[in-house]
Amino acid sequence: MKKMLYYVITVAVIIIIGAVCMVFASDEDEKNLEFLDRYGWSVEADCIEKESLKIPIVFDEVYNNYNALQKLSGLDLAPFKGRNAVRYTYIVKNFPQETNETVRANVLCVDGEPVGGDIMTVKIDGFMYSLSYLKTGK
Repeated sequence: MKKMLYYVITVAVIIIIGAVCMVFASDEDEKNLEFLDRYGWSVEADCIEKESLKIPIVFDEVYNNYNALQKLSGLDLAPFKGRNAVRYTYIVKNFPQETNETVRANVLCVDGEPVGGDIMTVKIDGFMYSLSYLKTGK
């Protein structure tokens, strides 16, 4: 009887934790989808990748170039130097040209709020554009 009670409690805890995780994951995705929609992007509802990262305190050439890309969309990562972030990746459904490869939208979040992102492909000869590419072509 005791073993059965432990089993039931364990299963209940697992179900509750799973439900809580699903609620928070859908809230994150919802914020990110709204963020991307402001720039005109239509993406699949669920992210395909989620990665934690730290925005460096001192930007090297790569981060300076990436931040220049952010500024094309009216964003700036400089206020977030040294902060922990999460990168969410989504599949883009409305890229305006045929690419023969999957186009991805990345959203960088700090404290659960979108602060940056890009549109890109993963091929070695692929591309990376600002989130405002649909409106500006850059």
